[in-house]
Amino acid sequence: MKFASRANAQFSSSLWLPLLLLAGGLFLTGCGATAPVVQSVSGPDTLEIEETGTFEASINSQEADEPLTYTWRFGDGSTGSGLLANHSYSSTGRYAIRFQASNEGGSDSDTISVRVVAPPQPASIRSINARPNPVDEGEPVRFRSNVQGDAPIRRTWSFGDESASSEGRSPTHTYEEPGQYTARLRARNDVGSDSRTVTVRVNRVLPDVCTTVGKLNGAFFGRNSSTLTDEARGSLQENADILSQCPNLSVRIEGYAAPGERNEQSLSEDRAEAVTDFYQNNGVPGSRIATTGQGQVEGVTTKKGGTRQYRRADSILQREDDGM
Repeated sequence: MKFASRANAQFSSSLWLPLLLLAGGLFLTGCGATAPVVQSVSGPDTLEIEETGTFEASINSQEADEPLTYTWRFGDGSTGSGLLANHSYSSTGRYAIRFQASNEGGSDSDTISVRVVAPPQPASIRSINARPNPVDEGEPVRFRSNVQGDAPIRRTWSFGDESASSEGRSPTHTYEEPGQYTARLRARNDVGSDSRTVTVRVNRVLPDVCTTVGKLNGAFFGRNSSTLTDEARGSLQENADILSQCPNLSVRIEGYAAPGERNEQSLSEDRAEAVTDFYQNNGVPGSRIATTGQGQVEGVTTKKGGTRQYRRADSILQREDDGM
């Protein structure tokens, strides 16, 4: 009987031990840390490159046990911590942002996304040109430009000659008068504006005579006189007609006196001045006239006949590239 009682006791111990261990495990589990639950994750839907966005999360902070760890993964290899985090992106694209909260009791997470775009680009003129340039009067000029920025971009051209402005990418314009003109382009969009100018040189279309004439008429005077005769006026008028329509031509006037005339130097100067006055009165700008008195014609004596040919003023033609 004693043996049986001991055997029964051993059997009872082997039966209750697993039950006690199971009950202890259940007790320990019931007393573990409460895991966090992510309740919300928020942030901007769209960001510009290098713009800082603020991202915020909330959890069951009243129930979840400390210590808690908060981790952000921003989808570009960067991470952050805390319930509130700031982040910016250097490239465009759509990024998945994952927030995770964890403690000894477990973890929970949620994911949102953000789209990163390039910042708005104001209108910017990179280049502007006019072709052909220089151009002859009456010939069309085409204007072109390289403008960058967010569409739509409005382009307004002014041409510097009091004509109406023009809209468009590549307008043409015709200048009716020679000169130098400053054309301006103004480009603008919803973000900003820019302007730039180009100088256009318009050449006068010259008559053929302006390039083919080789010599001008001389003017002859009476003895000891600097008064223009009718014959001299007729010759000089032909010269003036050419000079007035040919801005590429200038004239140097050299006055002379014949041997035996009085005050040769002053007389030669007066004859040159008489021709100058005639030209200016007939449309030739004074800036294109040079005057000099040469005095008595050299190498001539009164014994030689025909001294009329030495009582004169010569109009010596000068083209634009020649010296005065």
